[in-house]
Amino acid sequence: MSEYQYYEFCSISKPLTREARIEMASLSSRAQVSTHGASYVYNYGDFKGDPKRLVLKHFDVFFYISNFGGIRLLFKYPVEGINIAQIKKYCIKDVISAKIQKDKILLDIDVNLEEGFGWVEGEGMLVDLLPLYDEIKTGNYQFLKLVSSINEGLTGEEDTLKTAISKFKALSAAQEAFLACVGT
Repeated sequence: MSEYQYYEFCSISKPLTREARIEMASLSSRAQVSTHGASYVYNYGDFKGDPKRLVLKHFDVFFYISNFGGIRLLFKYPVEGINIAQIKKYCIKDVISAKIQKDKILLDIDVNLEEGFGWVEGEGMLVDLLPLYDEIKTGNYQFLKLVSSINEGLTGEEDTLKTAISKFKALSAAQEAFLACVGT
């Protein structure tokens, strides 16, 4: 199987500065940089930038997917207006973490499927996942519950992944899009 890794950054709150666009373009010859984001595709090798640092510096959202089973979302929120205590109730070691860094909250969601995905293409996926950012921002934590159920299904704490997910009656379109990324 060939290697595929897709990295995408998005600024929701404001356009990137010229300096930020130059910095993002300088990280790789594979850079596709726009006024509100940057993306990178790798079929060998890895992205040389630090996604957490770049999100804290320039972006609101980061998305990563690979054909060997990794999906990662980073969301950056202002501290005011976000209930980090509520979010921390959903934290799972190595899967969901929430940390205050200066005046921002960084929510890191990292799902790894050991068997991988087979062939996957990440281009165009983030646009369908962006509403998850607003769901959490407005206090709707169902997505975090969903990730927790996916993790239980993957670790064998539930009979199967489908059984874990079947507990949810009404999923948002963005949550359905995330499930499609996971391959359910």
